[in-house]
Amino acid sequence: KVKQKLPYGVVVTPADESAAISAEASGFITAEQAKDRIDECKEGALLTACVLDVDPEKAIVDYSLRSALVSGSAEIGAATPAKKGKASKRSKTATNGDISQKVLTDALHKKQETPVVVEVVKEDYLVLSMPALDNAIAFAMTKTYNDRSKPFMRFKVGQRLSGTPVRIETNKRTLVLLQSEPDTASAATKKNDATAGKRPVKEPVDSAISFFEDYQPGLVTQAKVKSIKGTQANLDLAANVKGRLHITELVDGPLDAVVKSPVDVFAAAGVRVGDTIEVKILGWHDAKVYKFLPITHRTSPLKTVIETTIRPSKMAASAEADDEAKLMSWKNVKPGRVFNGFVKGIQESSGSEGAAVLVSLGLSLIGQLPLLAATNSYEVASHPARYFFPGAPIEVEVSSVDKKHRVVHLVPHGPYIAGVDRSIASVDQLVAGTRVVAYITNIASAVMFAKIGAVVQTAASGSTEPQALLVQGKIDVFDVADTLSETPFAAFKKGQLLEAVVVQDAVGDDLAAMKVRLSIRPSALNSEISAQDITDPAIMSVADLSVGQIVHGFVKQTSAVGCFVALGRNVTGRALISELSDEYIRDVKSAFPAGKFVAAVITNVDIGRERVSLSLRPSQVGATTGSGGEKKRRLDQIEVGETLKGTITRIEDYGVFVRPDDAFSTGLCYVREIADSDAPVDPKALYEVGDRVLAKVLKVDAANNKLGLGLKSSYFAEGSDDEDSDDEISDDEISDDEDTDNEESEIAESNNDETGSDESDDEAAESSDEESDASDDEGDSEVNNLALAVSGGFRWNEGEDDEAGSQASASDADSDASDDETSSKAKKNNKRSKMQKISQDVTADLAEQAPRAASDFERLVMGSPDSSFMWIQFMTHYLGQSEVEQAREIAERALKTITPREEQEKMNVWVAMLNLEHRFGTKDTLDEVLKRSLQFMNPKHVYLQMAKIYERADQIADAERMHKIAISKFSESCKVWVLFGLLLLKNDKIDESRDLLARALRSLPKRKHVKAITQFGQMEFKHGEPERGRTVFEGVLGTYPKRVDL
Repeated sequence: KVKQKLPYGVVVTPADESAAISAEASGFITAEQAKDRIDECKEGALLTACVLDVDPEKAIVDYSLRSALVSGSAEIGAATPAKKGKASKRSKTATNGDISQKVLTDALHKKQETPVVVEVVKEDYLVLSMPALDNAIAFAMTKTYNDRSKPFMRFKVGQRLSGTPVRIETNKRTLVLLQSEPDTASAATKKNDATAGKRPVKEPVDSAISFFEDYQPGLVTQAKVKSIKGTQANLDLAANVKGRLHITELVDGPLDAVVKSPVDVFAAAGVRVGDTIEVKILGWHDAKVYKFLPITHRTSPLKTVIETTIRPSKMAASAEADDEAKLMSWKNVKPGRVFNGFVKGIQESSGSEGAAVLVSLGLSLIGQLPLLAATNSYEVASHPARYFFPGAPIEVEVSSVDKKHRVVHLVPHGPYIAGVDRSIASVDQLVAGTRVVAYITNIASAVMFAKIGAVVQTAASGSTEPQALLVQGKIDVFDVADTLSETPFAAFKKGQLLEAVVVQDAVGDDLAAMKVRLSIRPSALNSEISAQDITDPAIMSVADLSVGQIVHGFVKQTSAVGCFVALGRNVTGRALISELSDEYIRDVKSAFPAGKFVAAVITNVDIGRERVSLSLRPSQVGATTGSGGEKKRRLDQIEVGETLKGTITRIEDYGVFVRPDDAFSTGLCYVREIADSDAPVDPKALYEVGDRVLAKVLKVDAANNKLGLGLKSSYFAEGSDDEDSDDEISDDEISDDEDTDNEESEIAESNNDETGSDESDDEAAESSDEESDASDDEGDSEVNNLALAVSGGFRWNEGEDDEAGSQASASDADSDASDDETSSKAKKNNKRSKMQKISQDVTADLAEQAPRAASDFERLVMGSPDSSFMWIQFMTHYLGQSEVEQAREIAERALKTITPREEQEKMNVWVAMLNLEHRFGTKDTLDEVLKRSLQFMNPKHVYLQMAKIYERADQIADAERMHKIAISKFSESCKVWVLFGLLLLKNDKIDESRDLLARALRSLPKRKHVKAITQFGQMEFKHGEPERGRTVFEGVLGTYPKRVDL
């Protein structure tokens, strides 16, 4: 039954279950076997076919629809073994089966030769039909010991052969022994033919040649030059015979002619395209792999190339002498041998190996000439193909043979390519000032390694042999460019070629371990570059430095003493911790890691001890800072009389401090320079911190880091006389020497406060953190410190007293107002009393004009960006209008604006956000804010604050959950145990609180036991049983009778 019809045949399946073929077998009829009835082969059609072959292993059956096979023949001897328990079936025989069986039996007994027809060609056998024996089916082998060629090349369907049928009793198949393969001549004729087995040639160039076998090694014949490609000329010895003339087989000695391409080389030897030349046969080789073949090989002439030569010495030599050309390889080449080679091409660099020039030394022998050993010219090394073009003649010498990788290494010898400079010929040439070509092999963080080539002579075994030496070079970060940068090696990559100059003589006695220091600075390569064009000149010694010089370098190490900075290859400076920054740095090592690029100013140079002192403070260096990369100036770069824009950073009774936008130093404007009137002026009534002002520079004292400013409107009036104002300032300063001296001391003190107060405060905070007992004591008051209270609208601590917030704000104001107490306080009592009156009046006015709109709050937070009180008031303003999302945005702005040093201010904002989400948000939003706050703030404080929020909302279960988390994470903190016990006592869980004390004593360090017991005893007096509390204290006093504090 036809299953599918294809262009190359028909797929069928058995149609009858009772048939001899299993229903599971897949059948196929080739197009040749179906051509008689191809029109009947439609899908689903039922056909009668003859079985040609059965493959029980693959369950595949080959059929035929040929009428001669289907009508009168039956398959004889086609029985096949059963497959896995299934009985084999035989096809039904025809009506004349008995006659066919008799005819076949007679033929088998007589062993008579009979004609056969090929029906199916398999890999190992043929399926045949025997027309003289009623088209009986038989089989024949396709391969013998003498012939293992592919059967598909020798047999095809329908081919007629002659053979003798035989019967193998074991499987009762009919086999045919083929007498001969198809050929026009008989065997007897071939034996008598003298040319038997030879392959004739077509249209030979040499008329004396008739067969391919005539081209034997040593034969001198004629060939026609068909083309010249690369380093070989393609020849036609006949229409069906190809030859090759390699470039190394042209001449015996060096080629004197000037050549620019391989065509010129062949032309100089008298070989041109279209010419008929006389050549000598060297041998045969396979066209694909260029492997020489024996003369008895039977490969087609079209797949064989005949190797030839026209070298005069070989044309006159015997055939045996030419064996050297065929056998020359890396195995029989010795170091020291000189070759007249020809460039084949350029091998690109790979890994740590640089590029190389490939040189043809023989028919199948290629050597490698390292590019760094071939030239010392950066121009040639950068464009090697321009100078080492294919076919360029070059005389080379074998330096070594790498047997492991089968590579022949070469060095230049004798005459060289025109226009190409040789490489360094001696290590003695590697001295300071020598220009070399370097090849980058590795790039580290602070150094770049490269190799330079040299060809030197080494004494080995009493003979002098050349050696291509790759000397290790080192390029420091200070030898890369005339302008140092943070990433000096960013523009370079491994394998790149560089033009460099030796800056330090080669070091080392061993040639293999020799090292040299290189520089690729433009100023080192080009002496015409002026010193003004060099931003960072090379620093060779301490003598090249001077006090006040601005230099750049890279941090080598940061320790407790200071920061060590590399300024040159052999010069290192040190900056003390106090000279690293104008602001306090908590972690100096992380701020100045090894390898960081920094700018510094030289503060001291000790040539005798070779020590250099540095300062990295931006106010001293004048480095570029700011988000916009603006250039800020040092104090000595500011001139008297110029106008500055700035921001008020601090307000005192004696004046205001202004930080200019384009300067590092903060200036002071005295009260007398604020207004033109003689009446007393209160700066606090006129200005606020954060106000933008325009100031006039009145005095610059770079030595003492003092900047005097003026804010009088007359300084900026049109047509004002600067000279008069300067005279007035001078007269004023002269008339009030005593006050000026005192005020100048105030400037110095206030400047010190500006730069050092934060540092000292942070250091004090660090020391207090280390003392855990003190921190726990302070922590209780800190936790009990409620969130900031606000006037009107939404209240963070609803139901709580506002005293905590007011006290916090009052304490902040007191701390800001009492930063500096000066020695001139007694001399200015009268003046200050007047200022206080003015201040009180103005404060009263401000109280009546509280901010009411968002723009008012924007002005307040701009003036006090680090005040959490202002930001929380702003949030309260939006919450009073039920704009919760706006309040969230203000909180996020606050966290981004408040400086990182103000940790308590940030903590206040986080607590406000937790209160906001607890009251107005969802559980998910509250959990998200809690998770974020734990990442940025002290987790212990965050957990305790969250527990406090839950406690105020009477969510005792959630409050206990927060306390349990805090205990699990901070089990050695007395505060978390005490606060949890207090929560339990307040909620009448007295037994649990007492059990908690026992757990606390097991977890807390022994030095905190007394503190925990006494605090739990105090809580018993207030919230539990006073008698139990008394017992607790008596027990502690009995143990520690000398503890007066108890």
